[in-house]
Amino acid sequence: MPKYHFKPDETLDLLKPADMGLVHTSLQRVEISSSAVVLNSGAEELCLVVIDGNLSYHCLDTAGTAELGDMLYLPINSEIRLQGGPAVLIRYGAPCQRRTSFAHIRFKDVDADDRHKTYGKTELGTRREVWNCIDEKFDSSRFLMGICYGAPGGWTAWPPHEHGEKREEVYVYFNMDDGFGLQCVYDDMRKANVALVQNGHVISIPSGYHPNVGCPKTGIRYVYCMVSTSAEDRNFMDLHTQEIYGNRLE
Repeated sequence: MPKYHFKPDETLDLLKPADMGLVHTSLQRVEISSSAVVLNSGAEELCLVVIDGNLSYHCLDTAGTAELGDMLYLPINSEIRLQGGPAVLIRYGAPCQRRTSFAHIRFKDVDADDRHKTYGKTELGTRREVWNCIDEKFDSSRFLMGICYGAPGGWTAWPPHEHGEKREEVYVYFNMDDGFGLQCVYDDMRKANVALVQNGHVISIPSGYHPNVGCPKTGIRYVYCMVSTSAEDRNFMDLHTQEIYGNRLE
């Protein structure tokens, strides 16, 4: 039976899609300290997301420094060398059959333009900030990726929504200090799975509604990675809400 909730030490080895109850998405926690780490993309497009610290990288003809919240996108059949730190990044992979281009997506750049969105209402406890780092305009076969910060004590992914036929999803929680959140995943509320999540935890979402709430100390903060079930079908708003709680994502 697949597992859907993983703690940091359970993600140090590569998780294949089937390990997480998924079809297309692979994941691994990569810790950078004194020794250089080399990753190869093979037949997958990769996205590496820095969830702690900073590091230097060299990929193809490009070198630089990646900081908290930055993403490094690798095309198929590519190699990247990582060093420096201490730092932690999450390696996401998805099958890809065409050539794309390496990109360093800087969080500070996304924060400064219209990829930075605010959703929800303060009075309802649903206000949150979302940074759509890899959106429909970005040249990727399957990825839609970004970062969400909920308000202290607030809900995100609200109203509850699902997109299981179109996209599977993985959440990785980070930058919450010693705070925590509660992650719900369900098709039927009478059979909901609810997990207490903290820094570095991973939740895989093959299908179902998936709202969450953060504790009042820090709120909930996470990287979202959606992977399309069909290559090139990447529409962020192609989803269904749980209509008793709202008929559109806001």
